[in-house]
Amino acid sequence: MLIRFRPSLNLSLVVSLLLSGCASTRQIAIDYPSLSAQGGENGQATAQTNKSKAFQPLPGFQLIDGDDYYLRLISEFEFKGENVLKGGCSNITPSYEKGDQTSALLFSVRNEALKFTNEVAGFSYQSATGKCNFKFEAKKLNLTPWMRLDLGKETSVDYSFLSSANSDVDVSGLVNDVTAASNLLALTGVGMGVSVIGQFAGQWAKNNPQTITSKQTDSKSSSESHSLPAVVSYSGKSGTLNQTTFNIYAVAEGGINILGADTKPLGELKIIPEITPSLLLQRTSADGVPDARDLSLEEIGYSPIRSAAGEIKLLDLIEQSKHTTKPNLKPNWNNYDEVAGECRKLKLVLKDLGFNKFDRNAVIYYFLAKTPDWKNYNISQQKVLNEEVRLKVLEGFRGKDFSSCLNLDDYVTMKTMGLAVNSQSDWNLIVEASQKKEQVFTPLKSIERQLVSILRNPNKTEMEQQLFPLLSTAKSGEGTVLLQNHLGNFGLETLMNLDASPAPSALSTDTSVPATVLAPAIPGEGSVVTSQQVAKIFSGLLIDELSCARPVPDQAAKQVGGAGILLFTTKDGSPRAKGGAIEFEFSAGKINRIVFQSSTHRDFEQDLVDRPELGGCRIDPAFVVKLH
Repeated sequence: MLIRFRPSLNLSLVVSLLLSGCASTRQIAIDYPSLSAQGGENGQATAQTNKSKAFQPLPGFQLIDGDDYYLRLISEFEFKGENVLKGGCSNITPSYEKGDQTSALLFSVRNEALKFTNEVAGFSYQSATGKCNFKFEAKKLNLTPWMRLDLGKETSVDYSFLSSANSDVDVSGLVNDVTAASNLLALTGVGMGVSVIGQFAGQWAKNNPQTITSKQTDSKSSSESHSLPAVVSYSGKSGTLNQTTFNIYAVAEGGINILGADTKPLGELKIIPEITPSLLLQRTSADGVPDARDLSLEEIGYSPIRSAAGEIKLLDLIEQSKHTTKPNLKPNWNNYDEVAGECRKLKLVLKDLGFNKFDRNAVIYYFLAKTPDWKNYNISQQKVLNEEVRLKVLEGFRGKDFSSCLNLDDYVTMKTMGLAVNSQSDWNLIVEASQKKEQVFTPLKSIERQLVSILRNPNKTEMEQQLFPLLSTAKSGEGTVLLQNHLGNFGLETLMNLDASPAPSALSTDTSVPATVLAPAIPGEGSVVTSQQVAKIFSGLLIDELSCARPVPDQAAKQVGGAGILLFTTKDGSPRAKGGAIEFEFSAGKINRIVFQSSTHRDFEQDLVDRPELGGCRIDPAFVVKLH
């Protein structure tokens, strides 16, 4: 987004500076500059109240801080009467004889903070006897390179109107072609250029000297110098760009009255301030904010930059910098402290090279994008929920926030440019959502801890004592559980040692317990058994390894009650070779149902592939292989 201020003509009726010379020679006169003007009807100039071009903070920011824009000054001549100088001349030839009448408008530009000076001729006019023997030069010039606004606001411009009636002043030497200056540090394909500061401003002044020397030794030479008002000012939420307009006139036959018949408007010479929010980013959003999405460090860093010393890439420019804190652009990306330190150095160098916050943070973002810690810190809330990233892991991600390099404003700037970063408020939402998600699994994890503790207890009596308060059915009460077997015939009934009194069937309405019966086969719908029988089963299986517990695939999203599955392997001599899966259904902190089943039941193994981590549980694929 380029903001350019170009109001129209404002006629200031003040004394003009005229060149007194031969009566048959056309002369040039200028009006004192005005800040702004507005044209009236029929081409007549109508004086207006001074106007300036206002600019505001970019969307997403409350104030103009000088780090959000770049500023440059250009000089542009606009002809108002293109044939004025040619009037009455029947033969316009390219030949030119150095004559006696010369005049020029010169600009001296200074910026002490940048150690920058530049001297440019806005226009020059040279003529010999006869009004058809003349040479007039007025080119569009870059008075300054792009400068960061907080530094560019200190730029001052003085102007001088020189006139001479002798041939000792070489006015043609005053007009230096500054096209190279307009390309100074300009990005190829962007056409705007990179800011200059310190060494580069000095380099430009050194390699583009524009000094003006003249011999004005007699009364036929005159000059007048003045300073222009500030080109830019800003405070809080408002800023102002001030354009200066010089009205240029052609005066024939040595006339001295700029309103006389022989005085005709030649054009306007304008000093125009321009601002832009970025020099490295080619795209902007609809509201004018730079768009830094879908780039890479190579794309930004390999952009060729033209300087007075030749073309150089941005990354090479940084690496060749003489800065005391020159960064290493290829650190160990897996070392957080090292990357954070180099990030800090990069930030300092980019700022000292003159880049504003948008360009700086775009480069820094894609520099950090090479480290996994940066990707983890900016993890999306959706990914956290989908991949069931544990809260403890998230706390580790959040702790590596690159605070030694980036502050809150940097994250705001990145987010404004469309980059995926997490602010503190984003992290608060992520943690809150994760906590809520983990609360869903809290009952499951509680049951898992108790059940795993029981399964690892080698003492059968203690195992039964632990099981009793954990088991409960609505029909038979505490210490009982509905037992089902989908794992095949591996002697489950034998393990229960049902010479003792069995518990009633799940479908039986008779709650009385017979004295002694042989162990019947457990029906498909299951049987209610006691904690003692369950302890005998667990002990007799000779369990070796246990996995963590995961929610069953079709109930993972339920928040009330629940069911979990854990895998187990067995030792040699177990009635169930290799192992299987134990599914347990629970509510109100009690296990109501236990099912022995295959690891493929409910498509459990595929769920492990689709969601490697769920409810804080990640089961190694190698564990599953042992079951086959």
